[in-house]
Amino acid sequence: MADANAAVPAMPPPPPRPGWRSIAAAVVRSRRAVAATAGVAVVYLVLGMVWCLFASLGLRRIACAACGEGCALVAGADEVSRFATGSLVVLAIVTLVVAVASICVVACDPEAEKVPGLDVLAPADRKVLGVFLLGMFGFLASFFLALVGFLLKAYSPAKGSRLERSGSVIIDVAVSSLLALNCFVVLPSLALFVWGRMLVLWQHI
Repeated sequence: MADANAAVPAMPPPPPRPGWRSIAAAVVRSRRAVAATAGVAVVYLVLGMVWCLFASLGLRRIACAACGEGCALVAGADEVSRFATGSLVVLAIVTLVVAVASICVVACDPEAEKVPGLDVLAPADRKVLGVFLLGMFGFLASFFLALVGFLLKAYSPAKGSRLERSGSVIIDVAVSSLLALNCFVVLPSLALFVWGRMLVLWQHI
């Protein structure tokens, strides 16, 4: 009898439906994730096309020195250069569209908190950034070296003179250094640095 008169436990109330603020926040987070992913994809496409452009220019120089202008490698390098240049033009337009879309997404969430840790570099990121900066210093040094070579050629007293030949050698060394630094130091380190920053951003979206 006591069991029959025992109070029946009340059913738990149904979970509250998410309010419009929660739904709006979820939508904004998803848009931010899509914008971040699209931005990373565009950045890596640009870096890849720039790498292909510099690599094709370097291959063309090597092929010209090895087998002359009529070599098949020279023609192939020219095709890659044209493709990379055209792709960079298209990617410039895509980058502009993605940048405008990302700005609009951020504007829809003016109360968004700053991503913690984005302005703090991890030790691995510092090393990659150091390699990138060293590569940029080498790039600038090679650029000015090439400029010196052009000036020597421009102000040489006669074609075939020692000054003109020295300028040609300096230009060859400087341009080869520029291409090598971009392909093997500057662009790879920049790609790694961007990847590290985006990992931090994705963890807090």
